[in-house]
Amino acid sequence: MFWILLVCSLCSLVNADADRRRYSNPTYYNVGGVLSSNESIAFFKDTISNLNFKDKYVPRGVTYHDYSILMDPNPIKTALNVCKDLIAHRVYAVVVSHPLTGDLSPAAVSYTSGFYHIPVIGISSRDSAFSDKNIHVSFLRTVPPYSHQADVWVDVLKHFNYMKVIVIHSSDTDGRAILGRFQTTSQSIDEDVDRKVFVEQVIEFEPGLDSFSDKLIEVKSAQARVFLMYASKTDAEIIFRDATYLNMTTTGYVWIVTEQALDAANAPEGLLGLRLVNATNEHAHIQDSIYVLASAIRDMNTSEEINAPPSDCDNSGSIWTTGRLLFDYIRKQRLENGATGHVAFDDHGDRVHAEYDMVNVRAQGEHVAVGKYFYSKDTQKMRLELKEHEIIWMGRSSTKPEGFMIPTHLKVLTIEEKPFVYARRVDDETECFTEEIFCPHYNTNQLYCCKGFCMDLLRYLSKAINFTYSLALSPDGQFGNYIIRNFSQPGAKKEWTGLIGELVYERADMIVAPLTINPERAEFIEFSKPFKYQGITILEKKPSRSSTLVSFLQPFSNTLWILVMVSVHVVALVLYLLDRFSPFGRFKLAHIDGTEEDALNLSSAIWFAWGVLLNSGIGEGTPRSFSARVLGMVWAGFAMIIVASYTANLAAFLVLERPKTKLTGINDARLRNTMENLTCATVKGSAVDMYFRRQVELSNMYRTMEANNYDNAEQAIQDVKNGKLMAFIWDSSRLEFEAAQDCELVTAGELFGRSGYGVGLQKGSPWADLVTLAILDFHESGIMESLDNQWILRNNMLNCEENEKTPNTLGLKNMAGVFILVLAGIVGGIVLIVIEVVYKRHQIKKQKRMEIARHAADRWRGAVEKRKTLRAAILPSQRRAKSNGVKETGSISLAVDRGVRRRDEPRIPRYMPAYTPDVSHLVV
Repeated sequence: MFWILLVCSLCSLVNADADRRRYSNPTYYNVGGVLSSNESIAFFKDTISNLNFKDKYVPRGVTYHDYSILMDPNPIKTALNVCKDLIAHRVYAVVVSHPLTGDLSPAAVSYTSGFYHIPVIGISSRDSAFSDKNIHVSFLRTVPPYSHQADVWVDVLKHFNYMKVIVIHSSDTDGRAILGRFQTTSQSIDEDVDRKVFVEQVIEFEPGLDSFSDKLIEVKSAQARVFLMYASKTDAEIIFRDATYLNMTTTGYVWIVTEQALDAANAPEGLLGLRLVNATNEHAHIQDSIYVLASAIRDMNTSEEINAPPSDCDNSGSIWTTGRLLFDYIRKQRLENGATGHVAFDDHGDRVHAEYDMVNVRAQGEHVAVGKYFYSKDTQKMRLELKEHEIIWMGRSSTKPEGFMIPTHLKVLTIEEKPFVYARRVDDETECFTEEIFCPHYNTNQLYCCKGFCMDLLRYLSKAINFTYSLALSPDGQFGNYIIRNFSQPGAKKEWTGLIGELVYERADMIVAPLTINPERAEFIEFSKPFKYQGITILEKKPSRSSTLVSFLQPFSNTLWILVMVSVHVVALVLYLLDRFSPFGRFKLAHIDGTEEDALNLSSAIWFAWGVLLNSGIGEGTPRSFSARVLGMVWAGFAMIIVASYTANLAAFLVLERPKTKLTGINDARLRNTMENLTCATVKGSAVDMYFRRQVELSNMYRTMEANNYDNAEQAIQDVKNGKLMAFIWDSSRLEFEAAQDCELVTAGELFGRSGYGVGLQKGSPWADLVTLAILDFHESGIMESLDNQWILRNNMLNCEENEKTPNTLGLKNMAGVFILVLAGIVGGIVLIVIEVVYKRHQIKKQKRMEIARHAADRWRGAVEKRKTLRAAILPSQRRAKSNGVKETGSISLAVDRGVRRRDEPRIPRYMPAYTPDVSHLVV
């Protein structure tokens, strides 16, 4: 067995030698120390001597040497001594303590060593400035900075359930650092949003103050009664003096302070403070720092090539890269059982998992530990343990204070939103009625009286949980939006506007209005349980029926009207043809006694077809043949069906028809399609607006409607009534109320985005639970139901539903087309009769001319006949006389030839032509 162990030892030595030869790493390391006393220097030497015999930290063949100096209060001398006595001996790291007097010497060591990237391990420097790696590039420390006490503050507050505090801190680097760390830790340590610690007010003061009364008076009226303070011992004494004078260290107040303020001589009884465990045990920190350094060099020696550190401050040379690596290795080390507890570092090289005692100040300044903050190996996290029953609180009370003062008078804000809030302008508060509450505009001189659902709810709340209030009305009519103000300026941040902004920035205590509960608002303000559940819906105006001049034509489609018109004339033509060619028809009739009986010509057939269709009496011009009469009966049946159908449909269209909504709901394609000419909108910055921003599937619709959004709901509803806006998307309670008030308005589709209305309060408000319990009680006792019946359902939709069931009364607007049709018939008849008169006159003139021509022709024909007869009578006489030689015969012939007429002969006009006119074309 002995030989086996010997062989293993030789193998390990060979491997170690091989590693050292591979990297050519040194076998001895110098460690420097800048310590505050000779006792610390002696302990430093002993610790390094003992370290060389600890195989866990120092491999075989490796030796550590110490070089230490006494810290000089003068930082310049300290820096020179570091160069002469430490860097000159090629130290790999420097352990630095804190001087008995002066504060700058550790910084001088850090600057000097950091220039060459030589790691510096501080064992007592707690200033937050050493966490800045831009200045102290290679500084680590085994003590935490003062700002890390904020982590303990957060755990203490959550242990006692103090969610609202006031922070008092100095304006130096440490004061601001502890505030920043507290704000960050308090908001990130828990995932539960409801348990975030809220800083109600921050008081920053310049160190070395003479009086603190003015600043304490400012916060005396605040709700929070828990004060967290970071101050030096001197400043803390001034603050405690003034706080005691203002009775702010009595029962009900809680003061939790840091280590420096805990040492104030006049620290009040009941004060709670923190004290770092082993804060003054320099020897324990020296031991932990040396073991951490040795562990880092051990790990680095096996995987990195180690170069010798610089040896001369006068020659800067190149940067010592090994120093950077060594700093990283030290920062990653952990000592599970160090002399000061669990030793570990964060990214800045600051000590984490440091242990604290919770100290309670008793009478005569006695400090008693009542708890501890330590590292738990089981959970590998820091853990707080408190002996709460041993704590003596301010005013020598053994009962834990509430930590806040509940104000009995609240500043309440509301907004005009029917039917929840009605606002009426007045000149004086005395003009308000019994059911109204005086509500002037916020920050203006305009006076109003308010009533409605929320006003009655406010009255019930004030009586149930016993508070008084002053009510104000929002001047801009907006609930609030989370926007960037002055975005053109660098560093612009998002801020809340409207009512939410007044609550977030603590200018109001409560909002009693139809305030929708949503995640965006709940992150910044407190909500009660909903007093009314609702959703989002769409308001639109009912589409008006088209009461045009041709409304009476609506029962039939255009195609059917055309077919009816064509059928009339087709049937008339067939009737004419059947009666024309039937042997029993009346088309061909003989003239009897000079009279003519009417026959069924084409005009009569058309008249018959129209008469049957329009149900008018047909007294004459009816078909006589059997075939034509069969068609006439069929046509009568057709006309009866058409007329009955028209009458029924006319009643449906003009009397009983009710218009449907244009939209089917939020999923209507016309809303989703941005190309449709459909304008929809909501209110800017409202909960509905936030809902659309959250919904990815509604992003296209939101981009379209965003440009149309209104500043308030009243204007949008009015534009819907006027037809300027087609669809308004808003809370269902308001829109259903508006639809009940005006039957021309209607809500479309089903509810979506369901939520509730809640009472808004400040984050961490002590009234939140009381308001919630009161509202739940109102639901159970029926108060909410009575408010619904009184304000929302009193003008329900029953009237509109009755109107839906009652037929409409037809008016001139509906039947104007029929009257215009009659007027058109009258005008058409007048035009036709004028045409007939003109035509008749033309015919009469033509007939007169024909009569004149006929008479002239008759006269001429008679004269010709007489002349022929006369000639026929004279010619034989002339022949006889010629044969007898008688002369008178020539005179008679001459007289005839010259036109000498007898008395009884008719006179022939001279202008008559000598030819016979052609009158064969005239009708006799």
